[in-house]
Amino acid sequence: MTRTNVTVIAAIIMAIVLSFWAGSEFRQANIDDLCLDLGGGQNPGEYPICVVEVQNTALWLGPIRVTRKDVVELELQRGVDGQPQVRLVVSPEIASTLTAFTMQSIGQDMDIRIGGQLANSVRISDSVQGASFILALSEEQAENLKTLLSPDPIR
Repeated sequence: MTRTNVTVIAAIIMAIVLSFWAGSEFRQANIDDLCLDLGGGQNPGEYPICVVEVQNTALWLGPIRVTRKDVVELELQRGVDGQPQVRLVVSPEIASTLTAFTMQSIGQDMDIRIGGQLANSVRISDSVQGASFILALSEEQAENLKTLLSPDPIR
């Protein structure tokens, strides 16, 4: 192995580590900011966490909460086997957090919850890259997700 190859491999490893660290720091800053907006700070009332919203109002990809404001695009589709699918495009913030989480969690299970209900549990085999991904769901789950995450109708 040449010195150039070792340098390239070291640079790639450093980029991965920095990417994960930046995603973790960004996520923590968002949580702290939200808690401060509510007037509680990092540990309001000496509680170890800041609970802001109940689980049944979002899509949860493991510990990552996705709400209407995080969704750029949502489209119901059918896979080649006819199974319902939902193609989601999420905000850059959610995409980077999901990438960091899945990169760290390869080989582990991730629960997917829709409106507080367990929809699926999947084994993470590779990190999610980019802001667009597809969830294979039942017909009812796909409709529930569409209702939960689609923008409010114009009044």
